[in-house]
Formats: sequence, structure tokens, C-alpha cells
Amino acid sequence: MFGFLKASGEGEKKSGGKLLILILCAAAGVLLLLIGSGSTETEAATPAPVYNTAEDELVIYQKYLEERIRTLCESVKGVGSVTVAVTLDGTFQSVYATEMESGKESYVIVGSGSSAEALYLTRSPPGITGIGIVCSGGGVEAVRYELIALLSATFNVSTHRIYVTQAYE
Repeated sequence: MFGFLKASGEGEKKSGGKLLILILCAAAGVLLLLIGSGSTETEAATPAPVYNTAEDELVIYQKYLEERIRTLCESVKGVGSVTVAVTLDGTFQSVYATEMESGKESYVIVGSGSSAEALYLTRSPPGITGIGIVCSGGGVEAVRYELIALLSATFNVSTHRIYVTQAYE
């Protein structure tokens, strides 16, 4: 097989060395296969994330906003425990790239044939249409004004869509 390398007795040494290299390469290949299969087992052991339905995602987002608002309100002087209710306008909306052609707007399409799809840009969350706050200190006019101004500025909600009242104690 490697006969062309043989020259005056060196062939046996070279073919023995090549056999050793071949065995080492095979061992390295087996080792790589074992390492590779080990990482696959680790990935398989980790459960894949479960994607929520659109309704679940909306509830999670609403609870996130309510917690943010509660924490923000509780940091205002004169405000004690806070309960928050947020009303959202619609659901999450996917935003796709568009272009104007001959005065007509159309989606930007990428790919061709069966893999053609609109160019996805981002996803926008639903807007907040109302915020209700029940808190200790909410009966004080200055505290109520402070909370309404804070929430209006922070979440871009009209002041007439924010209601603050005193908690029953």
C-alpha cells in the first residue's frame, strides 16, 4: 500500500509509524464522537421551552406591567401598599417591512418560491388603555396627583385614563 515510500529498510519503520498515527487518529475520532454524543444527551435532558399561546403571553405581559407600576407607585412618598389593574388595547402585533410601489404599499418579500416570506422587523406590545390604582395614601389629593402625573409620563397614558383611590383599611 505504501510501497513507494520504502527505501533500504526504512519502510518497516515508516509503515509502523503510519500505523500508529492511523490508530491515534481513529482514537481521536471515537473520542470526538463520544464528546459530541454527550452534549446531545445534555441538550436532550434540558426541556425545550414551552411557547405560550397568545392569550397566555398577553396575561404574562399584563402582570409584568402591573408589577412594574406597583413597584413604581410604592416608591412615591405617602403611598403604602398598592394594588394595580391594567387594561390593554388588543394584543401583540408583528411589524413587517413595507415599500411603496406606484403609490401602492406592499410587504417586502425575501426568499423565493416556497420559502418566500414577508420581512419581519419587530413585534410591538399592546398599548395601555387604563390604569387603576388602589393604595393607602390614595385619598390624599397631592399623592393622587403625583401618581397620576408619574404614570401618565412613564407609560404615555392620558391622565383621564388613570384612576387612583384610597385603599380600604
